[in-house]
Amino acid sequence: MPGFDDERDYQPIEAYALLSNCEGCALVARDGGIDWACLERFDADPTFSRLLDRRRGGHFTLRPAERFETARQYLSRSNILETTFTTATGFVTLHDFMVGPEGSADRPRLVRLVAGVSGRVPMVAVYRPLAGFAEAAAPLAATRPSVAAAPLAATDGRVAATGCPGLVSDAAFAVEDAGAVARFTLEAGQERRFALYPGAMPDAPPDARALMEKTRRAWVLWTQGAAYVGPLADELMRSALVLKALTYAPSGAIVAAATTSLPEEVGGIRNWDYRFCWIRDACLSFYVLKKFGMVQEAEAFFGFVSDLCARAEGRLKPLYGIAGEDDLGEVTISHFEGWRGSAPVRHGNEAAEQHQADAYGQVLDLLYLYERLGGTLPDAMREHGARLADISAAHWAEPDAGLWEPRKPEQRYLHAAIMNWVALDRAIRLFGERPHWCRERDRIVAWVNGEAIHRDGHYPQYLGTDEPDAALLVAPMVGFPVDEAAFARTVDAVIARLGHGHLVYRYRNDDGLPGHEGTFLLCAFWLVDALLWLGRDAEARTRFDALRALQNDVGLYAEEAAEDGGFLGNFPQAFSHLGFLHSALTLDLYDHGGRAAVQGTYADRSLRETDSRRAPRIAGAD
Repeated sequence: MPGFDDERDYQPIEAYALLSNCEGCALVARDGGIDWACLERFDADPTFSRLLDRRRGGHFTLRPAERFETARQYLSRSNILETTFTTATGFVTLHDFMVGPEGSADRPRLVRLVAGVSGRVPMVAVYRPLAGFAEAAAPLAATRPSVAAAPLAATDGRVAATGCPGLVSDAAFAVEDAGAVARFTLEAGQERRFALYPGAMPDAPPDARALMEKTRRAWVLWTQGAAYVGPLADELMRSALVLKALTYAPSGAIVAAATTSLPEEVGGIRNWDYRFCWIRDACLSFYVLKKFGMVQEAEAFFGFVSDLCARAEGRLKPLYGIAGEDDLGEVTISHFEGWRGSAPVRHGNEAAEQHQADAYGQVLDLLYLYERLGGTLPDAMREHGARLADISAAHWAEPDAGLWEPRKPEQRYLHAAIMNWVALDRAIRLFGERPHWCRERDRIVAWVNGEAIHRDGHYPQYLGTDEPDAALLVAPMVGFPVDEAAFARTVDAVIARLGHGHLVYRYRNDDGLPGHEGTFLLCAFWLVDALLWLGRDAEARTRFDALRALQNDVGLYAEEAAEDGGFLGNFPQAFSHLGFLHSALTLDLYDHGGRAAVQGTYADRSLRETDSRRAPRIAGAD
């Protein structure tokens, strides 16, 4: 592959693999380029951002200096990436990983270990960081203990730049074209180590193999709680590891995706910052993790939500910063051109100011699941749950912005009404009957199955439109008492009007924004679940198998897919991976118990066991 200069073209979104230490993250391309990295927090300004501007954005590239072919995989049950480069003169392996607290307080955040396996392979490493979205790269310097920073010399393995992490390596770097470049040759048995430190740098690189083993053990230990041992175990574990990797350990929040501004349409403006915690996404993610057997992940999240409820008197915004920040003002990075020219690049997300009423039902459903699995809810969380139900009872009939965040006037969305029903239904089950909860729960059912049904007999997106909405596919899966005939017609309307083969659009009507978006992978998985609920299992299986084939070579999904299957939107996307997990486990239930096994609530299905899956239990529960 030629050159390593700034003329390298944008890589397809599917070319990337995720690294994480449950604090920050990085994306590594097939050619060994780290083109995106927020090393200390998911939502921090990036150190490497070539993903969003191929000339201006920083990167850290490590690869053979001559033409090569690539094969890669994650080490089993971990988020450690192994890339094998094969050249005409030999081959080498590259291990990339991020280090969590298991690596000690003075740990590097990201480590790269490249080793010769056979032959003799010339290599090149290019370190070109950028401080956030700065307009120009900071000068690079060599640093040594007790010696002031100096212009980079050919013998230096310690590289610093203002506002960027320091690089420590056992390779010699020199400045070339505003980047620190190392050239070396690897023979069988030889290694080179590269480590990034956010603070003080040590004199020499760490013992990379020992750190990798510590990191591997930490990931493997987490996976041991898995409750599923069926034929898709490895694929489902990969999706579970993605959800874990997108969880910010200090607070328990989970980000919707690792990136900002990857477009829903190439060249379009639908480019959003997804490095925040959507309450809905997090609840659904923790639900599937629990169903898969990872039952402890939601406890820290309960504390996160409890704190939010306490300071907001029970009301919730749709999304927050990963430490609970509620000021997520949207800023445009005007000097970045965006992935494949898809501007604007955004930092922050003004959807935080929208009113999305389904969040209350998502939280109460997760609380209900937790208690059904044997957990004991903290008193504060019970108080907040009751307060959320009161909000649903008082306001369910009011318009809201809907879960898809259109930028147009609010409407009376059916999905919002259904999730408010969930809030009231779960509150009644958790805290007992209260007259206003029971009354409003029944009113919602009467409205959805009466006035709200379109004259053609299907459930529309909102009152007064005939447009379908893929969000309504979840209605029976949350236990809502749908009119079965209306729901079947809704499924057919989604297939006919929102479908493209096995792919599904969220909606096709005007949302107040120019352009259009790709198909939404979560909705395609929701369609699989809905078909199973209706007993149309052969159709569901065909669709599920087609969606499995959309994973990239290391098992990752983006948010959306173009009609040709290419990835669109932020990546990797929690929504897509939780959809894959849920549909796989629902298919497993159907295979063992037929249509009856997939009826009821999320909690009902979680407690049903199969030959492949045991029911998870909260640790310490009777």
